[in-house]
Amino acid sequence: MIDMYRKEILSQAMSTITANSPQTCVRSGYAGNGKRVIAKGGTPMAQATKAGTRQGESSTGARKSTTAAARSSSTGKTSASAKKSIGAAASTGMDAIALLKADHKVVEGLFKQFEKAGDNAHAAKRKIVDQVITELTTHAYIEETIFYPTARKAAPDTGEHVLESVEEHHVVAWMLSELRGMDPTDERFDAKMTVLMENVRHHVEEEEKEWFPEVRKAIGRADLRELAERMEAAKADAPADPLSLSSAQA
Repeated sequence: MIDMYRKEILSQAMSTITANSPQTCVRSGYAGNGKRVIAKGGTPMAQATKAGTRQGESSTGARKSTTAAARSSSTGKTSASAKKSIGAAASTGMDAIALLKADHKVVEGLFKQFEKAGDNAHAAKRKIVDQVITELTTHAYIEETIFYPTARKAAPDTGEHVLESVEEHHVVAWMLSELRGMDPTDERFDAKMTVLMENVRHHVEEEEKEWFPEVRKAIGRADLRELAERMEAAKADAPADPLSLSSAQA
């Protein structure tokens, strides 16, 4: 479920990036000046025939992918190729900042689920918190090991922001560790989760509004895309224990 939600967010992000592209307009049949354009490759009828062929091939491929996914789901395992496919789909065309923002949206979605759960929905809240722990630990790992060092080098003026972010990670890592071992029926469970959400939301707001724009100015689009690929690949190396993060030891 969380992978489907992540893929939907990433798809929305890519749609935003490409929506105003001139190439997109031409492919759809119109030039940037609004005039009708017939693409190379023959008459509209010929193009329609080719499109139908491509659609048929795409449908066949989709059915095969669905079958493979169902087989993987039934065994409770995810093949190495499936994992690679998910990672490649997430990173293709996306830059590092878009990737981090997509992660932020996934976590915010989990926060809202927790807030909407009833007071006695202990099992549901436990499951949500476990997902939050995984998402935030993985997110913090790729930031600390790849994004923060790169950003600080490319945009020295963000150095203070990076240091503050690492300290905020330190606090969050310890709270995640405490939540990890806490009974959801404990009267402190909801209170601790509420404080965690407040900290993370503040952290996200500072990153996205105050210094991510500076990093985008300092690093070229191509380099940000390459950085996104490295970050996506590094998620597989993220620790399960929040206290294994470097910021937890700071």
